Amino acid sequence: MKTLLIERIMLLWVWALIPAAGQNITSDTLHPPPDSDTINRPAEEPDIFDKDHSLRFADYLFRTGQYEYATEEYQRVIFMQPGFVYPKLQVVRSQKARKDFQKALNYFALYFPVFDTLSPSVQKEGIRLYILVEDYPEANFWLRKTSWPKPEKATWTLGIKALEMKWDEALQYYKTYEDSIRNPVFHQFGLTVQRRLEQPHKSPWIAGTLSALVPGLGKVYTKDYGDAAMSLLFVGLNAWQAYRGFRKEGIKSVHGWVFAGIGATFYLGNIWGSAKAAKRFNRKFDKEATDEIKAVFEYHL
Repeated sequence: MKTLLIERIMLLWVWALIPAAGQNITSDTLHPPPDSDTINRPAEEPDIFDKDHSLRFADYLFRTGQYEYATEEYQRVIFMQPGFVYPKLQVVRSQKARKDFQKALNYFALYFPVFDTLSPSVQKEGIRLYILVEDYPEANFWLRKTSWPKPEKATWTLGIKALEMKWDEALQYYKTYEDSIRNPVFHQFGLTVQRRLEQPHKSPWIAGTLSALVPGLGKVYTKDYGDAAMSLLFVGLNAWQAYRGFRKEGIKSVHGWVFAGIGATFYLGNIWGSAKAAKRFNRKFDKEATDEIKAVFEYHL
């Protein structure tokens, strides 16, 4: 904190002494003629903690990635001028840059409580944050309240449907407006949805049923070949050991019952694991598609 204060003082003193942008530096600028009214008055030191200097320093901290310190400086500006929108947005953006999306959303709700009165650019910041915290119903709720141009609103609507993994519904929505919407991001989202639906989908029910018929077969269905071999091996070996015990000692064989119990556990686990593997298989493709769409919302919309 001490280092930051020194850095602030040095930077703001430099800024205070630099002429305004566009001002020509002449001998009069460097050595202005004395003013008769101020010859006998001591020079005033620049106030490096005023609103303008605080804002410049906050912007510097933001540009250099010091987002927590930038937040404090922007809050100082907000305290000095409560109606100033820019520093409020920058507080939100600072927390978003730190990937603390929930904290950014909390600040947004604090600074912009009346959503309907906000400009479209500020509304987008709020809806984007709901998307980044994966609160898609809330994002949809506020999106419906906007009066954006049709191409923009349709693009955000399609993106949210895809993030909710309503792939069929998203594709139908895309096809409805495919020819009328010219927004390139809309078509990018549409292609992502189409690609996801073209990728293979594995049914957990089929995977479990196959493994019930032949241990490990459900894992073959989900392309987990190593797990499939292990499932077949463990269930098969325990079944063989149980068979040997019962054959040798009859129905009262402790050896037989122990291995039968172990084998049954592996058998049931193999069915459950196959169904879970099918869900995991689907999630991998879902995640690839949703990560791609979420990145567009975070960085490009």
